[in-house]
Amino acid sequence: MKSFFVMFFSSFMVMVLVTPSTSVAFAQASFAENKTAPSGIDWNTLCNDVDQMNILLQPCSDIIDSNGSLTSAGVTTMSCISNGLSLGLDALHHGMPISKVIFGLGLLAQPTGCGEFINMNSIESANQFQFLIQAFDLH
Repeated sequence: MKSFFVMFFSSFMVMVLVTPSTSVAFAQASFAENKTAPSGIDWNTLCNDVDQMNILLQPCSDIIDSNGSLTSAGVTTMSCISNGLSLGLDALHHGMPISKVIFGLGLLAQPTGCGEFINMNSIESANQFQFLIQAFDLH
């Protein structure tokens, strides 16, 4: 199992290191058109919930504009979280323990271009991870 973790995250990191700007641009595309979170929660609520977990490296006022829409930084931030959670969820589905998933997501933030927006190491429990999975409507 340990070798799977190393291979899974190492392969992903190699792919990301080859094309770091592509990964952030791809991440942004999925949220660019949305005014509300996938689960129907408004961005202000979602931002405040995520901010309470100390995942965000920028204040919600930089992520959400006065109309309640995502700013450019907000699109990147929410995309980074969602894509990281999707990757982590995939690792969980392959039997990876949650502690290793969270650790791996923390390692991936910098090479994916998300390190200036989020700190995935701030996720402290399986309950927080599950809350985020539900808030972003991931399965």
